Amino acid sequence: MKTNILLMLPIRLWLAGLVVASIGNMPLAIAQGRGIIEGKVVNRTNSSIIAAGVDLDVVELAGGMSIIRSATTDASGKFHLEGLVTDAPLMIRAMYQSANYHSPVRFDAAGKASVEIDIFEATTSRAGIREAGLQLAFQLAGDRLQTLETVSFSNETKPPRTFVSPEGSYRFPKLPDILEPPVMTIQGPGATSPVMQSPLESPDGMSYYSMYPLRPGMTTFEVRGVLPYTDRKYTYRRKFGQDMDSIELGVTPQDIHLVGEGLRTIKVDSRNNLVFYSAGPIKAGTEVAWTFSGGTPSADPQITDPSEGITVRPVGTPVVRNALIIGPMLLIGFLAVLWYAFNRIHAAMPEQRKLRMKELKNRRDQLLAEMASLDRRYEDNSLDRREYLQEHEQGKRRLRRIALLMKQ
Repeated sequence: MKTNILLMLPIRLWLAGLVVASIGNMPLAIAQGRGIIEGKVVNRTNSSIIAAGVDLDVVELAGGMSIIRSATTDASGKFHLEGLVTDAPLMIRAMYQSANYHSPVRFDAAGKASVEIDIFEATTSRAGIREAGLQLAFQLAGDRLQTLETVSFSNETKPPRTFVSPEGSYRFPKLPDILEPPVMTIQGPGATSPVMQSPLESPDGMSYYSMYPLRPGMTTFEVRGVLPYTDRKYTYRRKFGQDMDSIELGVTPQDIHLVGEGLRTIKVDSRNNLVFYSAGPIKAGTEVAWTFSGGTPSADPQITDPSEGITVRPVGTPVVRNALIIGPMLLIGFLAVLWYAFNRIHAAMPEQRKLRMKELKNRRDQLLAEMASLDRRYEDNSLDRREYLQEHEQGKRRLRRIALLMKQ
């Protein structure tokens, strides 16, 4: 499992760049076509619970994750949509108990698609939620230390449920003297690309957390940060809130001196200017202090622009048998993409997010105006109570949908 996680790191970060590059283009116009979707939402926690009244969005993936149609399941949990484009990749997103669920849309030659979306009951209990390991990478860049933290959670609840908590699904400390707010990407189970999200800061200013729900299966969080490296030195202090069996670290350049209790050197890769360490087990409540010092700043690595193409080759069973050797080598690519993420993706994100938020706020304001008009029509007796309540409830659902998008 660790080998698979390391293997996906460069791919996830590269895909995150593609997602960020396209975020912000959210056209409000509804695309028209001949596509027809017949579908059903199924509760996989308890099949006797009919998924009636579940909000749905049709999302065009090639259009910057644009919502092009919305609907609601009927009393039997089914839905029917017409007039959809068939020449663009689409998915259907269902919103249930504060969590999103997705399914791709594949049209046949006649322009028809059959879709089934699995949803799960929510739980606030962490029983059945297993942390699958923590990996840390550190790269010296001038007078800064760039970091990438990766952690995966396996939701093994029985019967399957989605973990949703007001305390957050993943929480990590705010490191001393952090120079920029961290940037997070999340890969949920079955997702084809990661979601980029700004983590929330705790009221006491000591930690960050994500409200992203943990659906059954594996969810991976990746957090990028920037730390000061004043006078060629930094002490990484962190208090762990839960038991950790092991932690893996990768550090470049190799002449950085790293000392701290519990650290063990696994491998020195002089050819690629890397050193790999491990630490653990670490008990909950333990604070570690790892001191970085020295290090020769090297020229920025030459990264191939993703638009020029990347070839991904399948990895066979020999990799699994030689995980201890190949795992560190895969981390080389991970550190290279880390550099790209900071210098290309991260720089572009604020403007793209600004455009996206502006679009969402315009949609929210328009919807609020429509609901105010609805209230006036009801007060003037232009609407009967049944029609008013139905339209008012639809408006509230749309507002909740926009609020969820604004948090992502």
